[in-house]
Amino acid sequence: MFGKKPSVDPQGQEKEQISKFLRQADELVRVKNFDGALNATRKALAIDPKHTLARSFQQRILLIQKQSEPVEEAASKGPSPEEVNQRISLLFSAAEQLIGKREYQEALTRIAEVYQLEPGSHYARAYSDRIEQLIMEDDQRGISKFGKPIIPNQMVVQNASSPQSERGSLMMYEEMLKEYWFDGKISPEEENELKAVRDIFAITTEEHKTIENKVKLESYIEALRLAWKDGVISEMERQVLDMMRKRYSITADEHLKLEDSVREAKRGTKPKARILVVTADKELLANITRTLQQRHYEVVHASRAEDALHSMAKQIPELIISEVIFSAGAMDGFEFFESVQKHSSLENVPFFFLAETKNQNIIRAALRMGFDLYLTKPVDVDLLVAGVDGRLLAK
Repeated sequence: MFGKKPSVDPQGQEKEQISKFLRQADELVRVKNFDGALNATRKALAIDPKHTLARSFQQRILLIQKQSEPVEEAASKGPSPEEVNQRISLLFSAAEQLIGKREYQEALTRIAEVYQLEPGSHYARAYSDRIEQLIMEDDQRGISKFGKPIIPNQMVVQNASSPQSERGSLMMYEEMLKEYWFDGKISPEEENELKAVRDIFAITTEEHKTIENKVKLESYIEALRLAWKDGVISEMERQVLDMMRKRYSITADEHLKLEDSVREAKRGTKPKARILVVTADKELLANITRTLQQRHYEVVHASRAEDALHSMAKQIPELIISEVIFSAGAMDGFEFFESVQKHSSLENVPFFFLAETKNQNIIRAALRMGFDLYLTKPVDVDLLVAGVDGRLLAK
C-alpha cells in the first residue's frame, strides 16, 4: 500500500556538506574574507575532524592571509627580503666551498639554514639532493660516508603568487602543487588528493596543466635568480640547475630564454661601468659583486689571471680587481698586471690588488709598479667602493 521510504546515506550527506563548506570558503577567499573562510573550514572539520582536505585547505587559507598582510607590518617582524636574500646567497656560497672540501655534512647544515630562512626553496631542495648524490658517489668510491641531508619534515611554502584567475580555489591548488612538487615528484597519494580538490572545485585539466607549469617555471626562475646573484654560475650551481631542469621537464631552449630574462632583469638600470674581478674565492666574489651591483656597476668574473686575459681580448673592462696569489703553477697577480700593461688598449685601465698579507714591502712594490689601490683581506667594502668611484666617476 505504501511505497518504501527512500534510504538516506549519512556518509554521502556528510561528504556533500563538507564540500559545500569548502566551496563557501573558496568564495570567501576570493573576496579576501579570510576570517569567514576559516570559519567555513572549521564547520567542515566539525563534521569530520580527520578530513585531510579540509585541514589542508585551512592551512593554505592561513598562509594566504599571512601573505596578504601589509608590507610595513611584515617588515617589522623580521629582516627585510633583501637581507634574507643576502644571507641565503652567503649560505649557498659557504655550502659550495664545503662541498669542494668534501665536508658534506657541514654543507648540508648550511642548506638547513637556508630552509629556516625560506622553507619552500625548491633550489635548496635540489641542492640537498645533489649533495646526497655526491655522498653516494664518494661512498661507492670508498672516499667518505655521511648521513642523510637535513630537510625539515614539514615545509611551509612561501612567496606564493596568485594565478591570473581570481578563484580562491585556484590559489589553494597552486599552493598544493608547490608543496607537492617540492621533492621533484608527486606521489600516488598526493595525486589522489589533488584529484579530490579538482572534483570539488571543478578545476579543469587545462587549468591544472597551466598552474602546474607555472609552479615549475617559477621555482626554476627563483633558482636561476639565486644562482646568478653573485654574477656567475659555478659548476655546482650548474649541476643543481640541470637536476631541476630534468625534474620539471624544462627544455634547453626554455632554460636559455629564462636565464636571459633573469640576467636582463638582474642588470636593471644601465651600469655605470664594467668591472673585472679576478679571484677564486667565491665568498669574496659574492661580497664584492653584491656591493658593486647595488651601486649599478656591472661585474664580470674570472677565477684565474689566464682566463681574465682571454676574456679581456673580447671585452675590455673599465677597472680590474685582482688577487695577488693564485693556485700553484698559475700566473700570479704581478705577472697578470705586467701582461695587462703590455697591451696599449689596457694600460690605462685602473688596477686594484687584493691580498692576505699586510707586508709593507709588497705594498710598496705594488705601488711602485703602478697599482692604483692595494686592499688587504678581509676587504673593507666601503674603501673598495670609494676607490672604484674615485677612479671611474672622477673621469
